[in-house]
Amino acid sequence: MRRGEVWRYSGLRGQSDKRLVVSADLLNESQDVAICYALHVVDTNPESLLAVETPWGWASVLLLDRPPRSMLTDRLGEVTVEQLDAVDNALRAVLEL
Repeated sequence: MRRGEVWRYSGLRGQSDKRLVVSADLLNESQDVAICYALHVVDTNPESLLAVETPWGWASVLLLDRPPRSMLTDRLGEVTVEQLDAVDNALRAVLEL
């Protein structure tokens, strides 16, 4: 699992079933850490500057999640460098980094 990958989430019903991993690869690679940080990828455009369009939907920075890595079951693909840069900018804006 790597930063920028989109995975299918097999968690709760009624939520989006895709997540964009945004945690650092050092955390993602650690066997001692059972979670990662990820954004919900929703099907409909939330009409927000804090959402980035991807081939799988819109990754919303306002929907930051900590899913157990074991619940991320299928790798769907990876966002582009430009899309990940837009996510980084949105994260910086919302977290004042």
